[in-house]
Amino acid sequence: MASARNSIRCEPEEVEEDFAALIYQESQRRKADAAALAVAAALDKKKSSSSKTNGVLRRTSSRISAAARDGSPTGVVRSKAATTKKKRKPFEDAAIDDERAPKKLAKKWHSKFCSADSCTNKARIGGLCCRHGGKKLCSRRRCTNMVTIGGLCISIRHGARRSRCSYEGCKHQVQKGGICIRHGARSQRCRYDGCVNKAQRNRLCKRHGGKRLCNRDGCTSQSQKRGVCCRHGGKIPCSYEGCTSIARKGGRCIRHGKKTI
Repeated sequence: MASARNSIRCEPEEVEEDFAALIYQESQRRKADAAALAVAAALDKKKSSSSKTNGVLRRTSSRISAAARDGSPTGVVRSKAATTKKKRKPFEDAAIDDERAPKKLAKKWHSKFCSADSCTNKARIGGLCCRHGGKKLCSRRRCTNMVTIGGLCISIRHGARRSRCSYEGCKHQVQKGGICIRHGARSQRCRYDGCVNKAQRNRLCKRHGGKRLCNRDGCTSQSQKRGVCCRHGGKIPCSYEGCTSIARKGGRCIRHGKKTI
């Protein structure tokens, strides 16, 4: 009876040992299979890389041989072949690089001369000269005069003061060197031969074509106000009530110049 009990107790222990041995063998077999698969994959990679390099070498050798036949220098062909070997970046990486790279702003370029047709004046603002709208206007409301100092025109009403001659007791405007023409400031003379008049435009006096012309196409009259002549709306009417004549001096015409309202 005792021997039978011992045999019954030993049977479960032997069964457990058999199961453990089977599990160990199975794990070892799986490890061996995984190692074999890894070795096979490495061999496949080596074969593919070697085939690619062989293909590139064949192409470069064929190009060099063709260049030798044609008589072109082999150095140029080798440099071209070396550039073809470089791998291109994936599309996503290139897009990311473009986003990170700082964008260059296009520089604004303006011509030295006015962009208006057949105009040779110097450009001031926006590629236009003062005659064609390239000037800064006075900051006062409804004033169309050109700015001189501090955003204001030279009108007495708007505050911009002209610099006066430094000569004692002289109230004339400064031209050059802190003095007026009367006290020695040299003004530019007309470039016409034998003419001593003061130059107005393009180094010419009014007599020889230096006057400012009307902005309207085909008009050769002298501009009076806002770049146009009297015929095209550049006239200043007389300030007298009911008078439509052109003002000459002090806002009055010749007829009403000495009269008061």
